[in-house]
Amino acid sequence: MEQVNATAGRRLTRSHGVSMNELLLLLSLAEQRDGTLRMSDLVKGLGANQPAVSRMVARLEDADWVVRRSALDDKRGVDVQVTSTGRQLAEVAQLTLRKALAEALDAAALNDSTASLVARLRYAPAVPMD
Repeated sequence: MEQVNATAGRRLTRSHGVSMNELLLLLSLAEQRDGTLRMSDLVKGLGANQPAVSRMVARLEDADWVVRRSALDDKRGVDVQVTSTGRQLAEVAQLTLRKALAEALDAAALNDSTASLVARLRYAPAVPMD
């Protein structure tokens, strides 16, 4: 499964310039009605540590896919909001990811089937050819 994820992740990065985790962050934001989540909620939702999520947000912010600002209800908190271009990227990249995962899973299944067939042929009794 790691091979499948790695293959799909490379396609995502090559096609759209975002990693799998960055896309998950964008999708988490895009799922919200106003496109906004508190940084601490992103950390929990992604299962990552605060510094890693902060680096992802900074990179996405540099690309104008998200904006970061002080929370309106608590100045100590930080809100992250997906931009319209970030939302569009998330939609398109999600389709690319789904296609890449499907192709990688098909290839993995084919490899497993081929390996099984080769193993059976390798140990099959010899049949005389007429």
